[in-house]
Amino acid sequence: MLSASKEKLLSFLNGSSQYIIPFFQRSYVWKVDNWSELWENIIEEYEEMVVNNNLKSEHFIGTIIIKQMLSSQVGATEYELIDGQQRMTTISLLLKAFHDATLEDSAKTWINKFLTFEDSYGNEKIRIQHSKVDSEYFQSIIQDKNNNEELWNKFKGLKLEEVEKKLENENRIVGGYIYYRHKIETDCNLDDVRKYINVVIEKLPVIHMALNADDDVQQIFDTINSLGVKLTTAELLKNYLFSEQELRAYYETYWQSVFEADEDAIDFWNQEKTSGRIRRTTVELFLYSYLVIKKEANVKLDTLFKEFKNYLKDKTADQKIAFAKDINEYAKVYEEMPDGENLAEISFDQHEKRFFHVIREFDVNTIFPLVLMIYKEVTNLEERIKILKVLESYISRRTICKLTTKNYNNLFISILSEVKKMESITAENLLAKLNSYSDVTNKFPSDTEFKDAFYNRYLINKYSREVLYCIALYELNHAYVDNRKLNFSGFSVEHMMPKNWIKNWKTLPDGITKEVRSGKLLTLGNLTLIQGKLNSALRDSSWNKKRAKLKDYSTLKQTTDYLAIENWQESEIDTRAENLFKIAEQIWKK
Repeated sequence: MLSASKEKLLSFLNGSSQYIIPFFQRSYVWKVDNWSELWENIIEEYEEMVVNNNLKSEHFIGTIIIKQMLSSQVGATEYELIDGQQRMTTISLLLKAFHDATLEDSAKTWINKFLTFEDSYGNEKIRIQHSKVDSEYFQSIIQDKNNNEELWNKFKGLKLEEVEKKLENENRIVGGYIYYRHKIETDCNLDDVRKYINVVIEKLPVIHMALNADDDVQQIFDTINSLGVKLTTAELLKNYLFSEQELRAYYETYWQSVFEADEDAIDFWNQEKTSGRIRRTTVELFLYSYLVIKKEANVKLDTLFKEFKNYLKDKTADQKIAFAKDINEYAKVYEEMPDGENLAEISFDQHEKRFFHVIREFDVNTIFPLVLMIYKEVTNLEERIKILKVLESYISRRTICKLTTKNYNNLFISILSEVKKMESITAENLLAKLNSYSDVTNKFPSDTEFKDAFYNRYLINKYSREVLYCIALYELNHAYVDNRKLNFSGFSVEHMMPKNWIKNWKTLPDGITKEVRSGKLLTLGNLTLIQGKLNSALRDSSWNKKRAKLKDYSTLKQTTDYLAIENWQESEIDTRAENLFKIAEQIWKK
């Protein structure tokens, strides 16, 4: 490392310095919260300078790490921007917003020198050169000669909350520019434009680290990550893999083409999902699943990049190229797996979607490596659906029977290993393997155990909701129904006999104690799906009043078939449990 020093932003924004964002860096990801925080810092420093006449005040905004390159153009001093591209990009958008908002030509000329420079031939060069999908948006905004009026007119006159809402559908580069343009146009005294700019370039210092040609950029990335800067596993892996000269030529073909092809691809892979109690991005969950398939061993999500480094450390360049090609092929398969909004409304015969709906609602994320491998290896759609049906039955029966999930990590890795050994991956072979298990940690519950669960097991509401939803879909799956789909989000679980039954359900049948009743009303035979939620008064009311309301809140057979019953008690709950079981037995066969 050549140096590490405190620097003003002005030192980066003058002369012929140009900053190249490496191809392996992340796209621009700052959002309203980030833009707002920087803006507040600027306004605070402006007030310190203008109102309090405090010229010493300043606000540190982070670190910028650069590495000098061999310049490819005469009249430009080129640097790789190793860390700080989010800040530098944002500062440029902010300066451009001031440039476009002010009416002073001399101020415009002054500001533009921070954003662009002329090379030895008099050609205008942009100060920060983006890569990938951000490049077009950034260059268009920074080098627009008409103050970006066409873009600004789409947002001009809107309130800030309206602007922020509208920006949800815009590229982040566009978002940053528009956010600051709105702030400047509505909150700033543009007669003071030079003072605002002075705050930006003089009073927002950074720690500047300059690397020499021999410094290990990967080591710098690892260090940044260990210090808490949020470099994702995908970013670290990409840099580690393609920074090697032999592999760099394969970057566009095997990585960019799938993970960074366009904004839709970037949004897809950056979507956050729940894994246990932690939010993870789609790409992290994919990389986790991929590595489990390759290692056939447990992998820690918290140290996923380290796991990849250990996996790749002794591999040759050719083996790493093969790895990049393989991960590309698996990623394309992963993209095709149903997820997210695709699962909001489904029908019973949408077997793939129903499978993914079930594993999502039953919180069985550890099955993903096995499922990804099956999707990759089993190309026959009919056979794949048969396999998914087997796995759905296995998971659903175990969940309804309340069998332990503590060993699921190892269980599904074990099944994955067994499936890999199969001469032919078929539903028949998988079913035979699952039926061979006998331990409580892995067995496939029998029909007897499954039936008993409907009478006697108490599931959490989330799981009960999914069981009843699948049963409702099954009952709609016939030719006389116009619309066989149900929107899952509108349903909640309701107890037909209320948990607070003692208020209005005072009569107990012979042989039934309060304890028996309080347990029985928690079983599936007493639970149903309704649209919305009954208020507490209706929920606890007598059966005559409650069943009238249930007619208003549900059109599902699992509810309406029982509303003619005059007296709802334990025997009726058991009868309904029997009926629900018979349907579940058809859905989740053994």
